[in-house]
Amino acid sequence: MRLNLIEEKMMVHAFRKGIVPGPFSKSLIRNHPKTFVEIRRRAVAHIATEEEVSEKRTCVVPTRPCAVGRPQNLRVHEATTEMKAPVKQQPYQRSNTRGRGRDNVPPRHDFIVELKDLIAIPNIAKRLKVPPKTDKRLGPNKNAWCEFHQAYGQPICNCLALGHQLDELVKNGLLRDYLQEK
Repeated sequence: MRLNLIEEKMMVHAFRKGIVPGPFSKSLIRNHPKTFVEIRRRAVAHIATEEEVSEKRTCVVPTRPCAVGRPQNLRVHEATTEMKAPVKQQPYQRSNTRGRGRDNVPPRHDFIVELKDLIAIPNIAKRLKVPPKTDKRLGPNKNAWCEFHQAYGQPICNCLALGHQLDELVKNGLLRDYLQEK
């Protein structure tokens, strides 16, 4: 069943107005399609081209790193016309925006038991927020096991998440019996 000419023109116009701005919509603006069948044919061709370009991007490994600050793999419709202004840094102030820094490291406490035994105590274990298990390696050390995360990559004594939680429990006085006297 063939749509009448007025209905088809209205559908083509509605499609052109409703499509998200990008390379495909620009091609529709440059060459106005007459029928909806033509739009479908061009859409299928555009999708095939996008998939091929995307596949090439994932297969190609850059030989040298790109310039710092320049966005990589920006497509035309993803580029913004306005770039964010850089944050002005006051002179002689330390920036907390780069890396973790030393501000994120919790204080170390000396316990009378090992950390793995401490987190196994039921009264303490129920107060800790155990992170979800992961198959990812947490750090560079392949053989170090973190009993808190149940994952390789860092020793439990270097676990920041556990350190912060234990520090809170120490501040609340809940681990007073397990601290070594200084």
